[in-house]
Amino acid sequence: MAALRYAGLDDTDSEDELPPGWEERTTKDGWVYYANHTEEKTQWEHPKTGKRKRVAGDLPYGWEQETDENGQVFFVDHINKRTTYVDPRLAFTVDDNPTKPTTQQRYDGSTTAMEILQGRDFTGKVVVVTGANSGIGFETAKSFALHGAHVILACRNMARASEAVSRILEEWQQGAATTVYCAAAPELEGLGGMYFNNCCRCMPSLEAQSEETARALWALSERLIQERLGSQSG
Repeated sequence: MAALRYAGLDDTDSEDELPPGWEERTTKDGWVYYANHTEEKTQWEHPKTGKRKRVAGDLPYGWEQETDENGQVFFVDHINKRTTYVDPRLAFTVDDNPTKPTTQQRYDGSTTAMEILQGRDFTGKVVVVTGANSGIGFETAKSFALHGAHVILACRNMARASEAVSRILEEWQQGAATTVYCAAAPELEGLGGMYFNNCCRCMPSLEAQSEETARALWALSERLIQERLGSQSG
């Protein structure tokens, strides 16, 4: 797509696509730089946007950063037992903006509820919404439900409440979008040990990070499988 755009034959939705012959790399301390293999030079600024970037957060679980004999940083994926010179966090870079922050508000009258909740996970949260069968109440209930919350629709009309529930459940046909994105997105290739919700990387709940819970779940899974295999052999 990037090659077609530079040839004037097509357009692309991503301004971050690199021109042909360019490569994105990171330094040991997390700064992103760009290698131009055609002219054999490097630069800090993105060749199209002019922005500087840095990687955000720690390496995924099971990854380690090393330096080779030439001083170039590479990454070890201990889970899949492989190495790569591509920083697995490059899919989640942030702009390095040296300018002063503006006082402009983040959201305005055109912002949707789904945009505000983008990337948030409300699993384990209980949300009570009054007047949830229509209008603002319905959109609020739907948005929280699609982000993992247990939503209680407080309505005066039971038939309309049931209809609202059905409409929200119809939205779950999009539930596979995150699974498909994680399985097919090229920018996530080789990454692991991360939690995604609504196609965005999120921090898992504290319970999900519990080693004790993980061990208990593993033991339960083993027991259920053994019981199932035992019943089949009998």
